[in-house]
Amino acid sequence: MGLLQKLVNKLGIRKKVEFGGLGNGNIIKAGSFFGIKNIKIKSNVYIGQDSYWYGHGEIEIENNVIFGPKTTIWTVNHNYDSEVALPYDEVDYYKKVTIHDNVWIGFGVMISPGVTIGEGAVIAMGSVVVKDVPALAVVGGNPAKVLKERDPLKYQAVKAKKDFHYLARKRLGIQKKIIKA
Repeated sequence: MGLLQKLVNKLGIRKKVEFGGLGNGNIIKAGSFFGIKNIKIKSNVYIGQDSYWYGHGEIEIENNVIFGPKTTIWTVNHNYDSEVALPYDEVDYYKKVTIHDNVWIGFGVMISPGVTIGEGAVIAMGSVVVKDVPALAVVGGNPAKVLKERDPLKYQAVKAKKDFHYLARKRLGIQKKIIKA
C-alpha cells in the first residue's frame, strides 16, 4: 500500500459508513454522521448532502423519508443545570429522534433531541424542530409550529396506491414535471 493510500485511509476519505440498520433503495449523499451504530434507516430514504447527524442518543428513520441538504439531527444535550461546572458538566442526556413514514424534511432543518415526527409530516426549510410534530402536519419556523395539515383522505388514497416519492418512482421511468409559478 502506497503512502497516498495510507493517508486516504487514515483520513477516512471514501470510508464506507455502516449504520446500525439500513434498508433497501436508500440514497445517502456525503455528510457527517456520528454515533452511526445508533442510526437506523429503513427503506427508500433520501438524505441530501452536507447533513450533520449526531446519533449517540439514537435516530430511527422509517420508510420513504426525504431529507433536503444540510439537515441537522441532534440526540444529545448537556447538563447545563449543574451544581458542579459552568456552562455545563460532564453529564450527557441522550434522547432518541424518531421520524415516521413518508415525511419530507426541507433544506437546513434542525431537529432537537427527543423529537418524534409523525407520519406524512412536512417540515419547511430552515425550521428548528424542538417538539413533536403530529402526523400530516406541515410545520415551519423557529421554533417550528403547525402551519396547516395535509388532506388525510388524499394522503391515504396516495399511500394505498404505494406511489411514493419521486426518487423511488424515477427508477420506474417516471419523469419529473416542472411547473413555473
